[in-house]
Amino acid sequence: MFRGTLNVLIVLVGLASGVAQLAEVPARAAQWALTAVFLACLLYFVIRLWQIAFVLKIRQLRAELLEATKALALQRAGHQHYLDAIQRISDREKPLFQETLEVIVAVGDDDASDRIVEKRTTTPEPLVTHRTMRPIVPTDTDRLNRLDAIDFKAVRPVGGTITPLPLEQTRLLRLWLIFDPAMTTPTEWEVEYRPRGLWRPLRERGWDQLVWDDRLPTASGTPSAFTRFVVTFTFPDSDQPPSVKERQGYGAISEPVRDHLGRWEVVWRDEKPAGRRYVWDLTQAVGGP
Repeated sequence: MFRGTLNVLIVLVGLASGVAQLAEVPARAAQWALTAVFLACLLYFVIRLWQIAFVLKIRQLRAELLEATKALALQRAGHQHYLDAIQRISDREKPLFQETLEVIVAVGDDDASDRIVEKRTTTPEPLVTHRTMRPIVPTDTDRLNRLDAIDFKAVRPVGGTITPLPLEQTRLLRLWLIFDPAMTTPTEWEVEYRPRGLWRPLRERGWDQLVWDDRLPTASGTPSAFTRFVVTFTFPDSDQPPSVKERQGYGAISEPVRDHLGRWEVVWRDEKPAGRRYVWDLTQAVGGP
């Protein structure tokens, strides 16, 4: 295309020169005309060359973007392989312990005061070196959940430390907990975090739900590694008591009572967990004090 345009311009300049000679155009006028044609042609070629260079650069950038996208996809695939491998390793250790679990679910007066505490006593069979877990976080928005955003803390009061490492920082946060040293005797430990806005729907509309999957099969063939599972729900003070119901009727639920701070408290417990999927429906009147 560039060569065709050049040939056309050469022909036009030649014709213009010939016409000027046949028409006996004054030499000075012809000189100015040819100069103007030359400058116009020069400007055209400069613009044309810039356009060609721009197109070539765009093609180069597109090729580089395609290569970068392919490399990123491969990197993500490799990263996912690592995550899946860690999860498989953790799953293999799940049959190697029994555990009691008490969860405190605190419905705050506002987004910032929503809080979760998970207290565990783990009995290794024979040892536990690490765990994976998914904290309870809001999933009704596109907001990413990061470890530092929920003020996550893992505590082992006696005999060692717990190092939390993020495996996924997405809408469904997943963590890897490293125990140092490994657990070899019954060990108490707990995690605490603040999933801001977790119970905003409950405060705004008066109802919400919480889902928990207990899928920790043991080496002995029992459907759950839990030997005891307790959830304590606490609610802000209000004129009307809240309500908590497990949708399938699993476990036993206490009547709402007020604690020493005036907050409502409901305790649910399952003394014989069996690898179930629990769904609790929570209700509380909107507009309390």
